[in-house]
Amino acid sequence: MNPYCLRELINKLKEAILDERRTAVLYACLSDMSESFQGVDAFAEARRDELDHAATLTRIVEKLTGRTPREATQPVEVEPIRDYCSGVRAAICGERDAIREYTELIELSRSRKLDRILEGIRADEEVHYAKFRKLYDTECVKPCVPCPSQDPWMSYASHIPYDGYS
Repeated sequence: MNPYCLRELINKLKEAILDERRTAVLYACLSDMSESFQGVDAFAEARRDELDHAATLTRIVEKLTGRTPREATQPVEVEPIRDYCSGVRAAICGERDAIREYTELIELSRSRKLDRILEGIRADEEVHYAKFRKLYDTECVKPCVPCPSQDPWMSYASHIPYDGYS
């Protein structure tokens, strides 16, 4: 492999390690914030996957460079989450970006073995994306319903002109 391409691949793998670790922190927060079993379960499972991905990518970089990347051990932080649904939206966007990131890594790689590993990680990210979209649709997008204090018939009936109902 061309040394420039190898260097670029290693740098992108290091970025992916940081992304996976930051995402795991975000998912721990969202799991704690969720008020539903589905949300807790989805984010806890995705968090485990993200930590596994970070560990796998760390091993790959170690094999390529002979040393543990700094990105695998440095402290990570995430932006504070305004509310649960904003966090779910951020997770959806992050998973979409991760799918693109792994597609680029696969295109950059010249190893079938590495491609298979990256394709497996990308498949996990696609599952997370689908789960979080469904979670958002069920927990964050509320249908419009009449206020509990209003009788739906009365709001409809108020638009009917009254002519004395002779």
